[in-house]
Amino acid sequence: KQQIMQWSFRKAIQDTWSRGNAKMKLQNFYTGFGIHFCCDAFGRSLYMFTYEYLKRSMSERQHVDVDSNSASPANLSIPQRMICAASAGMTCWAFIYPADVIRSRLYSQSLNSQSLPTTMDGIRLAQQMVRETGFQSLYRGMPISVARAGPVAAAILPVYDYMLDMIS
Repeated sequence: KQQIMQWSFRKAIQDTWSRGNAKMKLQNFYTGFGIHFCCDAFGRSLYMFTYEYLKRSMSERQHVDVDSNSASPANLSIPQRMICAASAGMTCWAFIYPADVIRSRLYSQSLNSQSLPTTMDGIRLAQQMVRETGFQSLYRGMPISVARAGPVAAAILPVYDYMLDMIS
């Protein structure tokens, strides 16, 4: 659980800057950036690809003409888009959840350590988790995250489509 809420923003910046040696002060602000970037880049790519693929597949099954210049099938209803979005969100989380668990553990460990986590630390952490408690340790809490991802995506992605249609 993150405890930053009890600090002021200024105190959080000062504490982050003061951790570690003089050469690593700026690096403290980018703790875990590598695994965070990989997890989010892959996750968002999968999320949007799955959403667009499902919309196009649903549209083709209904024999709805798809405007090739448009980013989305124009004739899908909001409930259909919500179904595609919920499926995309749940698919995304099902794939990236283990990496998210490792990322979260790395972040929490870095709060108690003077050294910054590296990619190898993430790999070692995953190996240790699997060795100690099996593969289920990478998936603990996944059902609720996947269940939450469906309604969230169902609310967000149709709004994204609507806004995209408005500006194009």
